[in-house]
Amino acid sequence: MDIWKSLDGMVEAELTSAEPGAALEAANARGIPLYDVIQVGDLTARFRVRRRDYRTLEALSEKRGETLRLRRRMGAYWTLKRLLARPMLLCGLAVFLAAAIFLPTRIFFVRVEGNVNTPTRLILDAAGESGIRFGASRRAVRSEKMKNALLSALPQLQWAGVNTSGCVATVSVRERTDPEVTEQDSAVSSIVASRDGFIVSATVTRGNFLCRVGQSVKAGQVLISGYTDCGICIQATRAEGEIYAQTSRDFAAVTPVKWTARGEQTAVRRKCSLIIGKKRINLWKDSGILQGSCGRMDKRYELTLPGGFRLPVTLCVEEYTFYDGEMMTLEPDAAEAALSKFAQSALTQQMVAGRISSREESITQSEDKYLLEGTYACVEMIGRVRREQIGDTNGKSG
Repeated sequence: MDIWKSLDGMVEAELTSAEPGAALEAANARGIPLYDVIQVGDLTARFRVRRRDYRTLEALSEKRGETLRLRRRMGAYWTLKRLLARPMLLCGLAVFLAAAIFLPTRIFFVRVEGNVNTPTRLILDAAGESGIRFGASRRAVRSEKMKNALLSALPQLQWAGVNTSGCVATVSVRERTDPEVTEQDSAVSSIVASRDGFIVSATVTRGNFLCRVGQSVKAGQVLISGYTDCGICIQATRAEGEIYAQTSRDFAAVTPVKWTARGEQTAVRRKCSLIIGKKRINLWKDSGILQGSCGRMDKRYELTLPGGFRLPVTLCVEEYTFYDGEMMTLEPDAAEAALSKFAQSALTQQMVAGRISSREESITQSEDKYLLEGTYACVEMIGRVRREQIGDTNGKSG
């Protein structure tokens, strides 16, 4: 059966007649072509006939008193007709065909490689702003325009490239080396005092020590100079060393006399929302952050395909736990101990290195608060690095 007969539609029929030969001659005389005629018995013949000629042949056989039986339908015409009778299947095939043509031209997953110091999330956000995002065109993400936009958004990147494989875009980056590291190694610098103090110890590994142990110094005073007078010339270097001095610090802290503490749990409520890309969709009314005092637990369930590919669809479940509030009163002894401990922790964090050697503290109570005021004697490292300008010799002359 050729293509034209298939498109027009063919049927296979079986004719039963007292004289099959005469019946076939009668059909031929009416201009009805028969194909692949087979004699299957003394009174039966089997053949193929075009769809549009079958009704005429059926009427002719009935007029002659013969029996014509349809065995099967053949050709693309009947296949298409069966498909049209099933609209849902036809729609599914159309959608599948459209997806097979459209999906390979789009990006649905973005990966990052080559980054060490720059967070992956930061690169993905910058890539999304540059157009390298879910649903972007494969051809567009490889354009120089998007690569330049990504480099402009992240100055810490020296180079960026985008490779695509299927629906996955891989953003390859190379980070810039920090020029300040090399510059600091060769720059001339001195060590100056960060605050007033009385020097108790000094360790100088490079540079010219301009002070001595037991000397009082002011904030900003040069302790170790990066310039050394060698007689016929001045040697410039990067000063290194540790200078410890006895310093004095003042500190004040306040805490309330009464406060509300968490008591018994009273209720638990859950709110759900759907995050698609950067948009949040509340699944019902009043979803979101609740007012009042409560504990909040946020759980996120990302839609992940086999192989670790994550779609930008996340189900967010927020659980709020409500508690009764209980009024608490802070006793003077407990307040003094808590404030003193806080003062020691805060002062230690303010120092680069060192310790508190002695303290003078006083605590006063008013109607609604405790006030701690203290003076603390500390032994701490007071040296900090200051880069020198070319020509500045800290008073030294060649």
